[in-house]
Amino acid sequence: MEIIVGQTSGFCFGVENAVNGTQKVLNDNGRVYCLGELIHNNQVIKSLEDCGMITVDNLNDVPKGEKVIFRAHGEAKKVYELAQQINLKVFDFTCPKVKAIHIKVEREKEKSFIIIVGKKNHPEIIGTKGFAGKNSYVIECEDDILDAYMEYEKTNLGRVYVFSQTTFSSSKFDKIVEEIQVNFYEADVFVDKTICDSTENRQQETREISKKVNKMIIIGGKNSSNTKEIAKVAEENCNHVYLVQTADDLKGVEFSGQDRIGIMAGASTPQKSINQIIDFLKA
Repeated sequence: MEIIVGQTSGFCFGVENAVNGTQKVLNDNGRVYCLGELIHNNQVIKSLEDCGMITVDNLNDVPKGEKVIFRAHGEAKKVYELAQQINLKVFDFTCPKVKAIHIKVEREKEKSFIIIVGKKNHPEIIGTKGFAGKNSYVIECEDDILDAYMEYEKTNLGRVYVFSQTTFSSSKFDKIVEEIQVNFYEADVFVDKTICDSTENRQQETREISKKVNKMIIIGGKNSSNTKEIAKVAEENCNHVYLVQTADDLKGVEFSGQDRIGIMAGASTPQKSINQIIDFLKA
């Protein structure tokens, strides 16, 4: 059996910053609230909750004057304002690359119709939309472009600025942008491909590894956008792709000594989880 592990597997900078930052806050304070899932990994979240982190879905669930973490995905502008109103101490672990997008959309929202390409219900997109204002639209697939154009026509703006979710599929973004440029032909369309470098590199390495193996294991949370995207990339070249969270998810899969197995992990997957899968295969 040959095992090929992707060099870009595991925590990205934004996730590592959020996890390490949260652990430090817990070490210093013993308890802290977190608005939403810190990252999309159940094992990491449980470990932090065992240390005193309390996950809540709404700021109103945080007692006044308490400490709250804003996760790597970022939050909408109104959430920051509410936190200030109810006197919460905020530890903001929004990924720096997501923060940079928030700054850009705020700068553009008065002079441009903003299109955000990404998954409508993803927390990062919800946060970015909150900074983009009313003259903005989220496009998840080509079918959304006509509706976006109808919203654009209601404005007096001649400029369109296109951003992307940091963990979106690079190839899918390119296809959507082509269609946007065709449909918005009379507008000045500016494209800012804000997909994170680590996301693009991870997708590209997955593509290359999947061409060399007969089985591909993708490790990450089932609700992780970037993990699901790399699984789709692997399926382009490999017929046997397994999206798993732990080694237990592989117990029904047959392996042989002749297998060439590729391993790639999402941005929210710790090295410990990757090592457990490797140990399982070797055993």
